[in-house]
Amino acid sequence: MKHRRKFRPKALAPILATVFVVLSASGAFVVQSYLRNSEPDRQAEIAATGNLPQDQLGAPSGAPSASGSVAPSPSLSVKPSASVSAKPKPSTSKSKSSSTSYVGGGGSCALPRYPTPACTGVPAGWKPKKTVNGDLTITKSGTVVTDQLVTGSIIVRASDVTISRSRVYGSIDNFHGNVIYGHTTIKDTEVVNPPGQEYSKNDQYAFGVADYTCLRCKVINRMEGWRVGASDYKGAGKVVIQDSFAQLAVPPGMCASDDPHGDGIQAYQGPTVTIRHNTIDQRLDECPTAPIFVPDQGNDGAVVQDNLIAGGGYAIRLTGGDFPAVTGNKVVAGSFGYGPMEVSCGLIDNFSGNATVKYDWSTGRITSTVKAINEC
Repeated sequence: MKHRRKFRPKALAPILATVFVVLSASGAFVVQSYLRNSEPDRQAEIAATGNLPQDQLGAPSGAPSASGSVAPSPSLSVKPSASVSAKPKPSTSKSKSSSTSYVGGGGSCALPRYPTPACTGVPAGWKPKKTVNGDLTITKSGTVVTDQLVTGSIIVRASDVTISRSRVYGSIDNFHGNVIYGHTTIKDTEVVNPPGQEYSKNDQYAFGVADYTCLRCKVINRMEGWRVGASDYKGAGKVVIQDSFAQLAVPPGMCASDDPHGDGIQAYQGPTVTIRHNTIDQRLDECPTAPIFVPDQGNDGAVVQDNLIAGGGYAIRLTGGDFPAVTGNKVVAGSFGYGPMEVSCGLIDNFSGNATVKYDWSTGRITSTVKAINEC
């Protein structure tokens, strides 16, 4: 079993490396490590066109990839972590409106479509204006990074940084030395693997951790997507993840040896996060936690609206914090291991318009509604 350390800065790790294990009938859940890898893998430059193999672009479950591998079947046995749920609040009245006030996205992926690889990350035909071999550390406030290829990580150590139209092989992180450096704006930017590398053993989150906005961001074949945390540290602020796409994957055989329990969006001691109009596909992860995971682990809560979700033990798990709206979310039928949602209804003000659906991955459109999700 892989033990995961708490989300604490490196300087405090020797003191705060306590591990909490909650046993359940199905196994054990261990808190994920949030400490950055001190030396992320250095990777070669990705193809200049920015095109990805078709098997990385959300191939239907069970379909063979270009390399001959097969995407996990919807009936795949998965090992979701047990949540640490607080006793639910007394039942409150909920709005049952079937619509939401938000009109999702813009451009070709606006509702009723959902984000795809084609309308997130860098544009087709993109070429970097500058390549940084290794890490890029930003220390000047107001810095704008545009059209750069970074083979390591982008380490944000300044306020009001903007990162746009860039490709990164490591991660983008604004939590260092007990301080959140925000507000960080990330748009039309992707975290992917280098050419010739289909999967990655890098278990570091792609984007994190507080006081940031991620618009039209993309993650392909990484184990972790977005991290939301460190709300009790200096500079922490709200997070917005919107109009973005993630395909999460674990290298073949890794679940049996390391059991990494990946997430699309994971909150741990996190500030309020708005998760709106994203596509998160975790079907290529055989040992997931959830595409959206906001548990009872010191989180402030979330607004979760108009997302298209596939995979996970439960596709959406919301059990910690306050949830003003959980509305309009669509879960691909048969893609999850145990159920479409695990939620604490007493924490949710408006639960409406959520359903399991059939979905066309090539067009980014729902083809039919299977069943309304009436958890609350």
